[in-house]
Amino acid sequence: MNILSSNCNFVEAQRADLIGKYVGHTAPQTKEMIEKANGGVLFIDEAYSIASYIEDEGGRDFGAECIATLIKEMEDKRDSLCVILAGYTKEMNQMLKVNPGFESRIQFKIEFPDYSSDELYQIFKNIAKEEKYRLSNNLKPILISYFNKERKKENFSNARCVRNLFEKIKFEQADRVIKQNENINTIKKCDIENVLNKLEDNNKHEEKKNRIGFAC
Repeated sequence: MNILSSNCNFVEAQRADLIGKYVGHTAPQTKEMIEKANGGVLFIDEAYSIASYIEDEGGRDFGAECIATLIKEMEDKRDSLCVILAGYTKEMNQMLKVNPGFESRIQFKIEFPDYSSDELYQIFKNIAKEEKYRLSNNLKPILISYFNKERKKENFSNARCVRNLFEKIKFEQADRVIKQNENINTIKKCDIENVLNKLEDNNKHEEKKNRIGFAC
């Protein structure tokens, strides 16, 4: 589409790529990443982690130094550089408030909604297909019910939630196949139920462990 220059620069960076370990290292390190991306796109994943960078013992805020450098370079290179900052909505809004000049440099904000439970179920099916697993016909209700509950949690991880669940189900399915001496890559309802029961037991255990009480 001729959006990028002929260099086709696309540089992905995280906090560790931008913030130095020692005093005076952050600004040059941030500039180095910007120069690599100049003429193209600098994509900063989990960008909010820059603002939450803990000050060192001397009270020096390396995160603020990184943001100040980034703001200046965004202004100086506004005709040759596109910066994309990605992260969770709440944390990103907090990050933009760290420096008064930050938000004014951001021309577009795109908020991606969470996947619906039906979309998460479709992702689960796609993962199973890619890994050559067959699914029983009665799995959708139990999975939709699980996704409905997960979507209400504050730390809901979207599609990663599906991947993590699928990995646990794979182990459960493999254990069942070995015990029953089967050789069929089919995920059954019992595999999912066993995993969900274990997850619920773990959650109850964690809640009990974190509870503080007094007795007399």
